[in-house]
Amino acid sequence: MLSDSKLKFKVRRATLDDIPAVMRVNLESLPEHYWQGFFEYLLENWGEAFLVAEVNGVVVGYAMSRVETVTDPTLVGLPDMGQGRVKKLLGGFLGLRWRVGHLVSIAVLAPYRGMGIGKALLSETIRVMKDVYDVDAIYLEVRVSNEPAIRLYEKFGFRKVTVKKGYYRDGEDAYIMVKTLKPVTT
Repeated sequence: MLSDSKLKFKVRRATLDDIPAVMRVNLESLPEHYWQGFFEYLLENWGEAFLVAEVNGVVVGYAMSRVETVTDPTLVGLPDMGQGRVKKLLGGFLGLRWRVGHLVSIAVLAPYRGMGIGKALLSETIRVMKDVYDVDAIYLEVRVSNEPAIRLYEKFGFRKVTVKKGYYRDGEDAYIMVKTLKPVTT
């Protein structure tokens, strides 16, 4: 374990050259893996919201997000208007659309966890989504069993709004958690 009192890390915008290191962090840290083209697509389209954390020039963590237009009111923190497709269809029918940030993936290599890197990545993601992309809210999916991540998200103002049954490849459910950034109405 590294000493957090001596750890100096930097959070910065990712570059194309960082993708192999980000993929390594993803493979070593999470059961959900993405193909190289997906990382490149997010970087190309929402580069300000694709962040890396590095220690001594080595990438040890990342956060990648995208911006979406949604019709589901729960993704901006509004009350649930129905189940599944019904609420999305109802929102679409009523012409309700919101611009939201989707935190697709965030990970820190195991030896570097608990030292503030994940907090820094999440904090910068929220700032970028608010200041650069001007979204109404940010949402994410998290395994229902991932208590440390859930606690971190809650500290940053995310709240559980629904459960996606069997969301992960292994069948585990996911909480959808939302942080509202601006007042939204229907």
